[in-house]
Amino acid sequence: MVSIGLDFTLIIQIINFLLLMLAMNILLYRPLRKIIKERTELLARLRNRSTAAEAELKNSEAEKDRLNAESLRQAISLKNEVTAKSREQEKSILAEAQEKILRQVGDSRTKLQESAAAAHQTLIAEIQTLAGEIAEKILGRTL
Repeated sequence: MVSIGLDFTLIIQIINFLLLMLAMNILLYRPLRKIIKERTELLARLRNRSTAAEAELKNSEAEKDRLNAESLRQAISLKNEVTAKSREQEKSILAEAQEKILRQVGDSRTKLQESAAAAHQTLIAEIQTLAGEIAEKILGRTL
């Protein structure tokens, strides 16, 4: 049978194990924990920056949408103003043209009436002359 005795080699093995644990802790575990901690902190900072960037992006998009809506509203307002002004100008131009046409028609009527009156006077004078000549020829004597 195998008997396990507690002797001096067991104490040396325990000390050897503790020294190995201490050396591994100093040389391996602490640097690994430090690197893991730094990476965790870096990830947290990056996550915070990412969250802040997402919030800023949402704010920027909301501002862009607001500015687009405002620009569209201003464009529609400007279009309506220009349309109203052009209608007013159209009305004034048409009114001026109509007034000019009415003046020209009136002037033409006046000239036509004057021409008709002058022609009438000329015809009356000629009719009287012709009537006298016809009467002289019919009667055979001068009047």
